[in-house]
Order: sequence, then C-alpha cells, then structure tokens
Amino acid sequence: MKGGVGFLRWGLVALSLGTLPWVGCGSEAMSADENRVESRRQLIRPTDGTGWNGNGYGIPATFYDPPGGHFRVYYVESGDNAVDLKDEAPKNGVPDFVELVGASAETTYASTIGQRGFRAPLDDSIYHDRPDYGGDGRFDIYLRLSGAGSDGYRVTEVCTDGTPTTGGGAPGRCAGYFVMNPGFKGSHYPSERDGVEVLTSHELFHSVQDAYNAGQWRTWTEGTAVWNELQVFPGSAGTWKDYLGFVPGFFREPERPLDQSMGAGAAAAYAYGAAVWVEYLSERFGPAIIREIWERLEQPVGGSAPHFLDATEAVLALRGSTLKQAWVEFTGWNLLTRERATGGPGYNRASEYPSIRFESELSQADSVTVKEFYGLSARYYRLPVQAATTVYVSRIDPLGDDASALWGLVVDSKGVPRSALQALSPNQGIALAAGDALLVVLTARERGAKARRIELRTSTTAPVLPPADPPANDPSAAMGGCVLASRSSQRPPWLGMLGLALCVAGLSVRTRRRRA
Repeated sequence: MKGGVGFLRWGLVALSLGTLPWVGCGSEAMSADENRVESRRQLIRPTDGTGWNGNGYGIPATFYDPPGGHFRVYYVESGDNAVDLKDEAPKNGVPDFVELVGASAETTYASTIGQRGFRAPLDDSIYHDRPDYGGDGRFDIYLRLSGAGSDGYRVTEVCTDGTPTTGGGAPGRCAGYFVMNPGFKGSHYPSERDGVEVLTSHELFHSVQDAYNAGQWRTWTEGTAVWNELQVFPGSAGTWKDYLGFVPGFFREPERPLDQSMGAGAAAAYAYGAAVWVEYLSERFGPAIIREIWERLEQPVGGSAPHFLDATEAVLALRGSTLKQAWVEFTGWNLLTRERATGGPGYNRASEYPSIRFESELSQADSVTVKEFYGLSARYYRLPVQAATTVYVSRIDPLGDDASALWGLVVDSKGVPRSALQALSPNQGIALAAGDALLVVLTARERGAKARRIELRTSTTAPVLPPADPPANDPSAAMGGCVLASRSSQRPPWLGMLGLALCVAGLSVRTRRRRA
C-alpha cells in the first residue's frame, strides 16, 4: 500500500473500512472447462452494492478506458467520492484528472512491463468465477476516498492454488484491483500530477508483484514498490520526494535486522524505507537485478514461497558477489550521505539523502563499547578528538571475525571526509588531527544470527597481537625438532611421509620414557 506519510496503511484502512472482504489464496478450484478460481461471493468492489465499498450508496460509476488497452478507470461525478469535473485538456467529455490517472497507469505499464520486462498483473476476467469483476480483463482502478492516512491501496482479491484446473501455474499468484483518492489538491504532493504518478507507479507494482507471488515480506514488497516509482518517473519531483521521505524510516533504525523485520506494526516505516536497500542493489548491480530476484520468488506447487534474501543471494552470485559483501558495502554507502557524499562510492544523489543515525558519541579515544547485534544490521559511531592522535580500532565478535565487519572514515570539524571509507584492522593506526572525528561502521553480516553482544574497542596504543606463525623453514618451530618438506621440495613425497612417521614414533617413545 502507499500513503503520504508512511503510516501503516493496511491497518488504517482496515480500521476505517471495517472487515475487508478480500479473498485469500488457495481457494477451491472450479471445473477445468471454466478455468477459474472460485472467489467468495461477496460485494467487494466499489461498483458492487452500497456497503463500505459503494460509491456513495448507489451512485452509479462511470468508467474510462485509456488508450493502450490495459486499464479501466472507474469514477463518479457526484457525492463525496466525486472527481474534479474540469474537462479542458482536451475537452472530450472525460474529466482531466481521470485522463491523468489513465495516462500515468499506461506509462507505468510501458516502463515496468514493456521496457523492463516484469510480468503483467493477472487478468481478473480469467481467475474470477463471476463475469462482472471490472467488466473485462483490463486492470481496474477505482477513484474513491481511501480512508484516513491513506492515499490509495491495492486489493489482492483472488489467487491461484497451483492445481492444473486454475490455469495459473504456481500457487499464490493473485489478481485484484486498486483504489486511489479521487483528487490530490491541497495534499503534501508538489502537484496533483505528482500524487497520481506516485500512486500509480507504486500500487500497480504491487499487482505486478502479485503476478509472481503475493506472500513476500513487506520489507521487500514495499521497498521495491517505492523503488519502482523512481524507475517509472525518474524526473518527477513527487516520486523523489516520496522516496526521500521514506528513507529516514530505515536510517533511524540501522540496528534493526533486515532479515528478521517483516515491516509490520511499529516497523511499518522501516518497510517503506527499505527502498534504500533496493536502490543500492539497483545502482550497484543494475536495475535488472530487481526483476531477476522477483523471477526467483514464484512458489513451487506443494512448497512454500522462497525467501527474498535467498533469491537475492542467488542473483548476486551470478554477478560475482555475495549477500555478505553487498550488505557490508550497503552499510558503508549509508554513511556516505549529506556532507559525507564525496562523489566516489555511494548513491547517485547521496548529498540529498538524510544522515544515518549514530549511536551516542564515544567520549574518549580509549574506550570499550558493547552493543547488541543480530542478523543483517549495523551501528554507527563517532569518535571526536581534541588533539592530534592516532587511534586503533578493534572488535570482539562471539561469532568470529567473518560474522561482522569494521569500517572507518576520518572527517574534519565540519563533517567533510579527509579520506576514503576503509576497512579497519586492529594493528592499523588511524591518524587524526585536532578537531577531527573518526566515524566507525560496525556491520553485522551473518544472516539469521541471534542476538549477541559485540565489543568495540578504541585505543591510542597499538594492541598486542598474537605472534605470527613462524616461517616454515625455522627448525625451532617444528614439531619435536622435525621439519616437514615444503611442496616445492624435489625429494620424493614418500620420503617426507616416512620422516613424519619416524618423528611421531620418536615423540611417542620420549613421552613414555618421561612418564616412566
């Protein structure tokens, strides 16, 4: 769903509209010759009946089929849900606002399905058991008030169950429609056009998602829907403002694990803000990666829907990367915004992004900070110094070094980077001038990891590290005085094995003698 301020729109709509009579997936199939999935015989469309979903208790709806043939837009000319009847550009008997909705929907279709290769929404005339769902196979858009806190929402109405009689292939693929406010005058959008473009590109993408699988996590469905706004209308002030308005929902909670947050309840804003992860993937690996991930999310018959991160891992592997590598880089990009945007690695418009949330400042250069981490998450620290010094940074992760990563960036008193973001090692001294600050990113990159406490240490003295492994040719380091030949030795391999056996036998004899 899509709303102006990122509230939990499904909950608000449910509260304002009562019990939503949507049809769940897995309904009983009809006979093979009908090739339909049975739906509950309830009056669930705004054009059906006079209940919560009626257009003002019996006011008849008019429809408009925009050029292109993919959509039908329903509207009324009187009552609370009436559209602005201005008909000037062109003057053809169809309100300009209605034509704008139709044109934006067709632009969304051309970009999403025609140019970028996503699936089209399912044809509701095939999957319904009644002939009056929207009148034909066009995707239906209903212009009516959506409810408090909401600008629009899509309805998943009837779904395939995976049986051959449905003709729908995999289970969990759903048909439906979407409802949008009949006007955006006086709204938070820069213009009515901006509002329409945001809603059509967002809500129609939800129905595109439903053509693959309607059971994905909300962080992925809302994140990719917000991302699609930028893909369809890249030059729109409305879509860019909408995207930037959601990013803080993610940047305020970098410690929340992406792999364990479905985006419901208090995490609703986080789900929309997860568009920043989708944008990272798109900018870093190319926009086609998002379609390729969705193509791997179709639910197998008799099985459960794949997890979006499993699909992401598989697609990243085709590009020579891993989820761990991508996640660490992503958390670094999230640091390089605002005044820290340097024109190097990072988002294309990084200077316009909000700043990531930092933990409380580290009060002194010699410190130990312990925080809880789990799943794919990150925490950001700032260590300011008053006098020139050298700082060493290290971490202790109970899961081992590979489960987390440590990155640092030196900035001046104005927050402008003095150097590039770099990986930190315990024996690497970071030189800071008076007034500088060291920004540290501690990234948890072990997917599914349970809560654990990671210790972050900063020090002005180099840590005492364990001695390095001695050289292979140092006899003093050999086991009991025995030296194994290197692989480059020209001696026959059986000779080395014999020597090893003799050494072991000798040590065993010496041990028995000492015990005696």
